[in-house]
Formats: sequence, structure tokens, C-alpha cells
Amino acid sequence: MKLTGPIRGKRLFLSCMFIGLLLLTTSLIFQSEILSAQLPPNPREGWAVFLEMNDYPNSGSDLPTGFSDSHKWNNTLQMLDWQSDHIRFYHGELTQLVGETALTFLRQNADANDVILFYIFAHGNYILNTMNWLHWFPSQWGILPSQEKVLVVSDCGSEEMLPQLSDSHIHIASSQMGEYSWAGLPEESLPIIGDVFNHFFTNALLNSSADENADGEVSLEEAFEYASPLSREYITTIVFPAFPSYSDLCNNVAPHPVLDDNYPGDFSLHVDPGDPPIAPFVLSPLEVALIVFTAILLTVFAVMGLFIIRKRQSLH
Repeated sequence: MKLTGPIRGKRLFLSCMFIGLLLLTTSLIFQSEILSAQLPPNPREGWAVFLEMNDYPNSGSDLPTGFSDSHKWNNTLQMLDWQSDHIRFYHGELTQLVGETALTFLRQNADANDVILFYIFAHGNYILNTMNWLHWFPSQWGILPSQEKVLVVSDCGSEEMLPQLSDSHIHIASSQMGEYSWAGLPEESLPIIGDVFNHFFTNALLNSSADENADGEVSLEEAFEYASPLSREYITTIVFPAFPSYSDLCNNVAPHPVLDDNYPGDFSLHVDPGDPPIAPFVLSPLEVALIVFTAILLTVFAVMGLFIIRKRQSLH
């Protein structure tokens, strides 16, 4: 079948438009790949909450440590490239609501690729009974998205506060169930202020002597093994002689820190540094020339197609 002039002109116009659009689409895909290459990968970030209660109204058992344990953790994490805006402090009266608020902060910010750290310092009976710890914490802790979760509890009998979960985690307690942890106070004039085990543990994370396998990283497991005997030795040789009543309460046996390690391999708290600022997306001269050339070519094809259509129409 022989095509008339207008029909052939329209087909030529459509063909030109198709070729032009194909070139433009190819150029846009090329630019998209360049932009994607400039986007940073999902980093392994750290998110932490520190809950610490020093004052207990009407109980006569205040722990005026100046929130030293939270500050020790913060200093340690800063040295391990944790970002300050990824850390929250909850100082003062601790309640279930405060604990749930801390977990909400972690849940809303951390993803499966991040490290989560939850630290709490308070009297053991207070955490168990006033905060109703076992009624809400294990279930809410278990649903957090991260596969690298760390829970550290500093209180008497803190092993009882560790959730029994099968997911990937490391849980650490300063003492076994039924034991009495020790937190030094400024008025006592002893070397360590705050929880004794936590003091040695946070220091061990930055101590190359604790790097047992010499891989350049002090894992949580290595820090625990390094800090535990130092903690027990300090209590036995420093605290017990200064406070015989505490020694009697402990039957002259220093508390045993507890490690619940359900994490495959060595757990490092060293995270990726904060993302550098992303440079503004700037096209190179070659990229600009390609886009301009494609636009001009598309325009030329369109004009040629229209010209041919009009010329065919004028002949008929």
C-alpha cells in the first residue's frame, strides 16, 4: 500500500520524536546513575540512652555520684566515633514512662544496621518494683530493629534485670542475682566514684591492653574479661577493708559481673564516623554538553518533522 505524503510526514515526525526522546531518556538515566554514586551508603551508626537516678526521696539511700557513670559512657562512646546527637541522657527520677521514652528514641532513630546501647544505673529494688522493669522492658527491648543491641545494668542483683531473649544481643550486669554491687560516693574518699565494674569496663573499651586478639579493636567481650577481675580485686582490696559492714553483707566475696553474650563473633562498639557533608550536585562540562546536545537534537528533529508535514500538505 502506497502511503500519502501527509501520512509519511507524520510517521517521520513520530520517528524523529521517538529517537529524540530515547536520547533524552538515556541522558537522564546516565545522570541518575551519577547522582546515585554520590549518595553515601547506610553507615553503621550508634544510638545510646543513659538512665541514671541518684536521689531517692524519703528512702535515705541516695547515690550522689554526680551521674558519673553516664558521663563515663559518654566519654567512651565519643572516642569510638559516636555522634553526640545520637545520645540521650535521662537523669533524675526514673519511671516506666521514662524508660519507654528512651526506648522510643532508639526505635525511631536506629535501623537494623545500627548499634543500640541502653545503660541504666539505680537501686535494684527500685528498678524491679517501682519501674516494674520485668513487666515491660523485655518485650519492648526485643522488638527494636537493630541486630546489635547492648544492655548494661548497674545495680544490686542486676543479673535479674537481664531479659531472656533469643535474638542477637549482649547483656551485661554488674553483679549476679542476690549479690550487692558497689557504687563509690565522693564523701567516701575512695578512688572510684560510681559503679565499680562500670568504671573498669568503660575504661577497658579504650585500653589496648584489653585487646586480647590484637586485632586493633577492643570488643565488648574482651573489655568484660579484662574489667571483671579488676573490679572484683578493687572491691576486695579497697572497699572491703574500708567498709567492713559491706564485706560482711557480701560474705567477703566481691560481686561477680555477668555477661550474656548472644552475638555471633566479636562485638565492637566502634561505629562509622559521622557522614561528611554531601557536596552539592554539580554537572561536569561533559555532562552539561551531553544534555544540551540532546535537547538541541530533539528540537531539530521536531522542527524537521513539522516542516516535512507542512510541505507534504502544501503539495496536496
